[in-house]
This record gives sequence, structure tokens and C-alpha cells, in this order.
Amino acid sequence: MAERLVLPARGAWHTAELGYEGERPALTGPCCASVNGFSLHANTQIPAHRRDQLKRLMRYTARGAVSLERLEEDANGDLVYTFTKPWSDGTTGMTLSPLELLEKLAAIVPLPRAHLVRYAGCLAPHSKLRNAIIPTPRPQGMDGDKAKTGTPYWNRARLLGRVSILDMATCPFCRRGSLRIIAAITQEAVIRASYVISS
Repeated sequence: MAERLVLPARGAWHTAELGYEGERPALTGPCCASVNGFSLHANTQIPAHRRDQLKRLMRYTARGAVSLERLEEDANGDLVYTFTKPWSDGTTGMTLSPLELLEKLAAIVPLPRAHLVRYAGCLAPHSKLRNAIIPTPRPQGMDGDKAKTGTPYWNRARLLGRVSILDMATCPFCRRGSLRIIAAITQEAVIRASYVISS
């Protein structure tokens, strides 16, 4: 998205960046790099049982693309967006026209029916090294049917159990039998009658 615009505003094809002197791809830390305006941070590891850390990471990655508190309008009518921290090359912010800001925002809208996560290198779907690095079900404490490899089919009870951390497949009364769908009721009158009987 950096330096790519649809319309050539101001007679140039790039935005005016404050304090920017040139591209210098660099390693910014262990398993971290910054190239062409994009930063890659692959140094975060979360154990499988630490749901609180996973929740914090998901909130961080799902934050908004633009912070309105750091977006201001200058005297010329352009928008100045300041960063929370200067980039490694000294860039402290960027100046955009309103149309350029819309172009930047439109560039990050995902295409319809397209995968948002794409893997490359050894994580690519057809990589010969993929089986050597992806975790297998056995080390994660799974046994029996859950330890089968390949593309898994997860029934609805197992998916709900994974999301809400509830055992949706075991009978709540005897704690031994397994639950299964016996009917799908869609008529409102039958649902109301069943609710009255059960209560």
C-alpha cells in the first residue's frame, strides 16, 4: 500500500512523508523486519493454554486501521497523520489529501471471496517442508479420533466447544452419553409449545 495511489494528486505518484529519507530494509529485532513500509513481527509465541494472551493478541491485531486522535487537518486542507513512534528511518508521519486518504483506506479493503491469510515459503500449502514444521495433533494432547491427521471435519458441538470452552457433546444429565441432533424444529407454534412444556 505504501507509495501506491490511484490518482496522481499533486503531480506525483507518492505521498509526502515527514522525515523520510529513503528506503533501507532492515532487521528491527529478533524475527522482525521492516521493508517497503511493511513491518513483519514473528517473535511472539503464545502457549496453547494461555487464552488470555491469545485474547490480547487478537484485540491488538483487530484494532482499527486509522486512529482518529492522530489525524489532523492542516492550513492547506491536507490531512496530517502522525505515528505513535517514529519509524526506523525517521518518518514521524505523513501528509495526505482527503482523496489520498480514501485511496489508502480503499486499498486495505479485502476483495470479496478472497482469503485474508496467505502463507508463503515453508508454510505454503504445497511446500515440501510444511509437514516438518506444522504441529501434529499428538503433541497437543489429543488422542483417538481427535488425533487423526488430514483435513478435519468438526461437527457443530465440537466447534461450539472450541469457541465457548464448553462440552457441547456430552449429556448434561448423565455425563456419560453423547448428544446428537434428532430434529430441527422451525415452526414457531411447535417451538412455543415445546417451551411451555419444558418450563
